[in-house]
Amino acid sequence: MAYGELAPKSTLCARLTPQQKKIVKRCLVFFSISIIIAGTIVFACFYIRRMREEQHFIENYAPDIIIPSMDFTVLNLTETSLSVKWDLVIRIPPDLPGYYTCLKGSFQTFILYQGVTIANSSLSYNLIPNWPQLLNTSSIASEGDMDSVVVKGIMEDIKETRDMRFGTRLLLPDCRSGRTMNYTCDETALRFESGSQKKAATFENNSPICHYNHP
Repeated sequence: MAYGELAPKSTLCARLTPQQKKIVKRCLVFFSISIIIAGTIVFACFYIRRMREEQHFIENYAPDIIIPSMDFTVLNLTETSLSVKWDLVIRIPPDLPGYYTCLKGSFQTFILYQGVTIANSSLSYNLIPNWPQLLNTSSIASEGDMDSVVVKGIMEDIKETRDMRFGTRLLLPDCRSGRTMNYTCDETALRFESGSQKKAATFENNSPICHYNHP
């Protein structure tokens, strides 16, 4: 049995008039352009936000500083007088000089006992960019620099406890803003040498880390 040719299926596009086809074409072009514009706006917003986050991170970040060692020396100790000295080695990380802190300048070191500043010193330095460096600084204090409670506490540590802890703060010039970079360090644990009341040194394995305080 022979069959006649099947009639072609009618499509929506085929049923449209030329004017309607033009309208549909314009709508498709407009829709495509809208998609491209929307995608561009989303990408631009994402990129700007990412750049702002990176800028904020850079402005509020600075590498940590480490204190590899601290030595404590009793210069003079009597029932009524006290004079002591701190010798610190400060490790400047390679990514700090040049961008964050100035290559040349001076920094200040503050020694704290139970949260109270009892000594400070200033040291001029000359750093090499992208290179880790060690800086040595010393601070001296006597009973005239400390209140009676602090003096009594340090004397008891020297004579009885033989262990003591000192905090440290560092101030370095900030080349990004022209202000100062303020670092607060973990406490350093010191212990007197056996049979001595004159010299104490770091005895815990972990070196204190100095963290940058965001302004």
